[in-house]
Amino acid sequence: MLTFTEEAKGQILAAIQEQQDQRVMLRLEARNTGGMDFSYSMRLIGLEEKTGDDQVVDAGGFEVVLDPESAKNLTGASVDYENGALQSGFRIDNPNRPPAPGFGEGARSDLSGPLVERVQTLLDTELNPAVAAHGGMIRLVDVRDNKVYLAFGGGCHGCGMVDITLKHGVEARIKEAIPEIEEVVDTTDHGTGHNPYYR
Repeated sequence: MLTFTEEAKGQILAAIQEQQDQRVMLRLEARNTGGMDFSYSMRLIGLEEKTGDDQVVDAGGFEVVLDPESAKNLTGASVDYENGALQSGFRIDNPNRPPAPGFGEGARSDLSGPLVERVQTLLDTELNPAVAAHGGMIRLVDVRDNKVYLAFGGGCHGCGMVDITLKHGVEARIKEAIPEIEEVVDTTDHGTGHNPYYR
């Protein structure tokens, strides 16, 4: 149902061995947040955090806990770990996609319409699916005076690489797709991040 490459297993087993507080299981979630892809999160949990509705998958050396929705969303998926010069981290190869939102629910197939809608569409269709592989998410706070104000959550909250993600990824893509945007501002208090992807 769900598989892990040897590289991913090695990273997860190493993280489990470093724990001193009995966090011995991996919870993996795949949520439909209205975008073109699922929003993913991964974290180590203790046995007491598993609920009766959860499914447990033996990944070979460790157990993965899935809530019913995530289990369905991750059927046939595989988890890999990449360690490259430009990007390192877990990557989820998932054949499943959320159902496309219908017309009348604010869905747009192109970047047209009011500025705030174009920014939101870009977040939903490109940027959030990209950071979701690291368990992150980006929320639109405001658009005013040709500036976009964002908040980073999940694995991006408190992440030591967020400045690079913002400047060389998010801001560059927003300005490219929507030329009237002059600046992208991160409003997140990264000092309060509980589970950053990079520390």
